[in-house]
Amino acid sequence: MKLSCLRCGESASVTCVEGDACLVRRLHALGVHPGRAVNVVRRAAFNGPLHLRVGSTEFFLRSREADAISVQGGAA
Repeated sequence: MKLSCLRCGESASVTCVEGDACLVRRLHALGVHPGRAVNVVRRAAFNGPLHLRVGSTEFFLRSREADAISVQGGAA
């Protein structure tokens, strides 16, 4: 499942990060890599950005960028 499919409050484990090299490097720098848990704190309306938490790091990610991240799980 893609990270963009998670609902507010759900957490999942990252299984794969795809996309162009620049995006992958940026996500890795934020702590998004296979095996890490990611939590959706908030979702903006109308397919807007997702407010995410990985460890103690919080950041916003566009929905199309979240589509580059595959996750497993999805429980609150």
